[in-house]
Amino acid sequence: MILSGSFPDIRCGVSRHVDIIARQTAQQGDYEVHVLTSDEPAVNPAIAQRYQVHPRIRKWAPYHRAAICREILRLEPDIVHIQNPTVKYNGWRSLTMSVLTPLLKRQTPTVRLVVTQHDIALSRKLLRRRYRPLFQTADAVLVSNYRDYQAVRDQKINPKKIYCSPVGSHLILPMRTPAAKSAARVAMDIPQQKICVAYFGFVHPGRRIDVLVRALRLLRDENYDIHGLIMGGAYAGQKNYYRQCQQLAKQLQLAEHITWTGYADEKQIIDGLIASDVFVSLPERGADMRNTSIHSAVLAELPVVTTRNPRYYEDPDLEKLGCVCVAGDDPAAVAEGISGTLKNLPPEESLARRRKQLDPEAIWARHVEVNISAYRGEPPPPPGFLLT
Repeated sequence: MILSGSFPDIRCGVSRHVDIIARQTAQQGDYEVHVLTSDEPAVNPAIAQRYQVHPRIRKWAPYHRAAICREILRLEPDIVHIQNPTVKYNGWRSLTMSVLTPLLKRQTPTVRLVVTQHDIALSRKLLRRRYRPLFQTADAVLVSNYRDYQAVRDQKINPKKIYCSPVGSHLILPMRTPAAKSAARVAMDIPQQKICVAYFGFVHPGRRIDVLVRALRLLRDENYDIHGLIMGGAYAGQKNYYRQCQQLAKQLQLAEHITWTGYADEKQIIDGLIASDVFVSLPERGADMRNTSIHSAVLAELPVVTTRNPRYYEDPDLEKLGCVCVAGDDPAAVAEGISGTLKNLPPEESLARRRKQLDPEAIWARHVEVNISAYRGEPPPPPGFLLT
């Protein structure tokens, strides 16, 4: 049984993740898969293939742990695979799983508890400790990148129960031919002759969209015929920031040179990536192999400009992708990174090799393989993304 606050069509990166692993695990034939998730209209059980969806949890919070426990026990699972965190239990609700799992383990000591931790390395050290009871209670902890692996190890968790299970893009991108690029630009209403710089993901201060807007202004001042493409809506509670970024673009006389899609469906994202020339993502906490937006850009055979952050853990696997890393808080440095990339575009064979390395089908097959090893209590593989 998979326990997740998010499931399609809830707008959360974990939603598609849950559908993929539930479907592919069920296809193995050895497991009867059930997903226990939120009781809300956005949940679409009809998309499930070979597994069942139970939208029963009305509230996710520490003081609802007993009610969540009862719903789990109704399904009589042998394995409970927890997705932590999701958009439904972030902020102070991120304590939910740390108080739920000890109670669940007391009531059903024979149930194997497996946790996929989607993000821990990018928290302050004190905040990471809120997950320690969850990791201690769990029989296995799954992470998707080397930064999170290091962060879990630093919680004094036995490495014999930490599994590095890589994630990939949710998107199926076509080959980026000149004809496909031209058609995508028509679909996205982007002028054919422009240099298109794209971003996709949630828009919030931690992604420094304001810095990207200022960098686009600097590039236009240097006579680059730039068009920006910002694909994604405001993150929960960040609508003001989204509006501020749009207002900044107007103040800098960039209104006609930036396309804002708002929340973008998969077709828009695919068209936008195929239409673009450079992908830029400036996470304040630095990029790692958990950033599947970067995976998608690589699959579109785009050069990537992104950030490191030495305050947090390093992800050596990201280095193997050949991304250009810049100071993400400095518009001039971002503009220089983009212009330098445009002047020295990676060879086509290099971009094709990167695309092959991040083949989603192979990565998700590997992810499910590691998940099943964790279900069975088999020894974990070596940590890392295992790029060659």
